[in-house]
Amino acid sequence: MNGDITSPVSEKDGSNSRRENQVLHNIYLRQKFKDLHKVMENEVNTVIVQQLQDFQEENLPVADCLVKGNSTAASSFTSALTRSHSIQHKGSKKSGGELPRREFVLRPSLLKELLTVNHIDSLYNIFVAILILLFANKLLQETIQNGSPNLDLSFIVWAFGGLDRVIVVWVCMFTSTSVLVYLSFHHWAHHRHRYPVIYDTMAGIMYLVYLCLFLLVPLKSVLHYDLPPVSSIIVLSEQVRMFMKTWAFVRSNLTYVRSYKKDDDAQTKRLCPDFSHYLFFLFAPTLVYRDEYPRNERCDWQSVIYDLGQVIGCLFYIHFLFARFCVPVFQKFGREPFSGTNLLVAVFSCMFPGSLVLLCGFFAILHAWLNAFAEMMRFADRMFYKDWWNSTSYARFYRTWNCVVHDWLYEYVYRDMVNWQQRHGEGCAKLRCLPMLVVFFISSIVHEYILAFAFRFFYPVLLVMFGGFGVAFMFVHGKARHFNIFLWVTLIFGTGILMCLYSMEWYARINCPPVYEGVWDYLVPRSLVCEFSPE
Repeated sequence: MNGDITSPVSEKDGSNSRRENQVLHNIYLRQKFKDLHKVMENEVNTVIVQQLQDFQEENLPVADCLVKGNSTAASSFTSALTRSHSIQHKGSKKSGGELPRREFVLRPSLLKELLTVNHIDSLYNIFVAILILLFANKLLQETIQNGSPNLDLSFIVWAFGGLDRVIVVWVCMFTSTSVLVYLSFHHWAHHRHRYPVIYDTMAGIMYLVYLCLFLLVPLKSVLHYDLPPVSSIIVLSEQVRMFMKTWAFVRSNLTYVRSYKKDDDAQTKRLCPDFSHYLFFLFAPTLVYRDEYPRNERCDWQSVIYDLGQVIGCLFYIHFLFARFCVPVFQKFGREPFSGTNLLVAVFSCMFPGSLVLLCGFFAILHAWLNAFAEMMRFADRMFYKDWWNSTSYARFYRTWNCVVHDWLYEYVYRDMVNWQQRHGEGCAKLRCLPMLVVFFISSIVHEYILAFAFRFFYPVLLVMFGGFGVAFMFVHGKARHFNIFLWVTLIFGTGILMCLYSMEWYARINCPPVYEGVWDYLVPRSLVCEFSPE
């Protein structure tokens, strides 16, 4: 009887318990939905704001350059060109109407975040698969031609030849940059208050002489030792990097020193940073000087090894691309007839490998190499690039492709020029485009300088494409999706032209006899004077 009486009660209690659980579950789901809705709403708002900022970035600078003398457009131009720094400079305000400075915050590398997504990681795996197939193709070719799978790496060995001399030149450059520059600046900073005019004049002259010698001596070493292309690029790139670091250190601390008065307390007013700060800056993956940077608590050495391994992988990737798609096409240039039709076919055949070389170079240097050094230095701001692949204008592409160099050009060239124009008022109203054009001119000249002396010939293809068409394309705008396609088409076509023309000139220098003597042989492209077959 007891069992018959208690059984319905137990079933009723169980039913009530299930209903309560269902109610609680519904409440939980409702709250979860509200939270998810709030997160999605915030993300949508963020995307909308970013799109509005991109629209301003892409259109306002061009409008201002076209409408000269309009004060409203002038303020829009300044605001738009610095909009890409709005997130970086969050919390910093303009003082006296001056442009904000670069602000460093703790943030991870963009691709490292994206590669945590399975869909993006699959794209990475595709590139790894292509590398494996290129490696297998090379082994198969060697087996068929030579009867054994001999992996010929003589191209890499030759390109990186003379590394012992590269190290010697680098040590000399680094010693002058670290010790000589710091000691000279330290002495000037602590003694100029005695005779400001004399000290400033002498220091300025000595600084200019040092910069000229720093540009001349390493270049002379490259030519004297006849270093191969990659070794030459290493020396010249490090020369430019240390030059920019020196300029950043002196320019950033110049204001503090010049504001010092003779009656001020030198103990309480900083005149020159500690050498440890300067030494850290020389190795840090940034070209903008600050006394302090955001730092991580620890170094992940496994990540460092992985990033350096990716750099080595990209080197092999580029080697296989040149060995498979470049050398067989151009190695007989000058020995066999080469018509205009052959040139057009060669350009299109270079588009695929040229694009992969571009992506490999970006990934190896701006992602893997800089992240490896950032991890070793515990440098926390990893914004070395932005999502340039989503750019809907060339203006945004130039700002997001290489943030490290862009920040230096913005901080020490563009910002200084704009602030100077603002201080001089309406007299500079007609020169609002000048800072932007100067930035492009400097960047184009430096790129051409490295290539010209690394390859030992002057062939200004990159200068024309970057400083000519690149500037012109900044004024071309359209629908976002369509212009992104246009950007990728022009990038792929441009890399094909670069790879084709530079390869032709390289092998023309090997296979064709010189037509001119002296400096003219260096300046006149030899590929243009080789005989071509008629169409």
